[in-house]
Amino acid sequence: MTWNKVVDAFLATHRSNTASQYRRALNDFTSWYLGSYDEPPEPKLLTDEEVREWRAYLTGVKKYAASTVNLKLSALKGVLRHVGRYVKVNGVRKVQQPVDPLSARGLGRLIRAVDNHRWGPKWMYRRNIALVGLMARAGLRVGEVLGLDIGDVRLNGRSGWVLIRHGKGLKERRVPLSSRARKVMQDYLEARPEDATTSAVFITKNWNRLTKRPVQRMVKSAARRAGIEQNVTPHALRHTFATRFLEKGGDLATLRDILGHTNLSTTSRYLHSTARMMQEMVEKL
Repeated sequence: MTWNKVVDAFLATHRSNTASQYRRALNDFTSWYLGSYDEPPEPKLLTDEEVREWRAYLTGVKKYAASTVNLKLSALKGVLRHVGRYVKVNGVRKVQQPVDPLSARGLGRLIRAVDNHRWGPKWMYRRNIALVGLMARAGLRVGEVLGLDIGDVRLNGRSGWVLIRHGKGLKERRVPLSSRARKVMQDYLEARPEDATTSAVFITKNWNRLTKRPVQRMVKSAARRAGIEQNVTPHALRHTFATRFLEKGGDLATLRDILGHTNLSTTSRYLHSTARMMQEMVEKL
């Protein structure tokens, strides 16, 4: 089969959005190959060396970001697998961006902004405070928070925890709650409508399970009202918890278990300097 026919057959096995991205990537490869060798590529004859040369062109001449390079390589390797060819060419490693958590002042101002924005019934603003509390003071992913059911929460005077049934990788774990996290959860659960017809902890005004998009908007809006310039997302609150945990003497193994990571190497990225710390250090030079 010719190169074009192989490409068409390969793309036919993918959904429209992925197929469109891969087609653009493979068109770029075809143009580069014709310019380099004055003939179209032959799928069954392509070697690792040609693919590495293509990668070098993308990173050196075009200076594409790692994600773009890896997408284009994925498309090319996919075509080759489609005809039974496997090339051993690694993608480009992404540069790990420094974690930029909220400072204690920033977190306090964010929580105050959420607390002060008291629109609608009392249970709704208490819900928002509890949401921020679980992400910033327990390190939960936004999806894990929103997946909680009433039976997953245990609170008492001196301790408390939430059961994450469907964490990343479908792993189950129990996450302890600090006194502050327990307090905002208790306040919300006491105010939550008793006649709500869903078992979900966090609900909408129509008593449906809350989804991620409104939470993302709520956090961004609160950060704006608080005058916080950095980009604050639900995941930034999880980063804030992890960084503060280590700064206060917590160990990596315990943090790994709390965050639900499989590998300690994933958790260790929180040992890296924050963007704020890096800026402060270079300013002293």
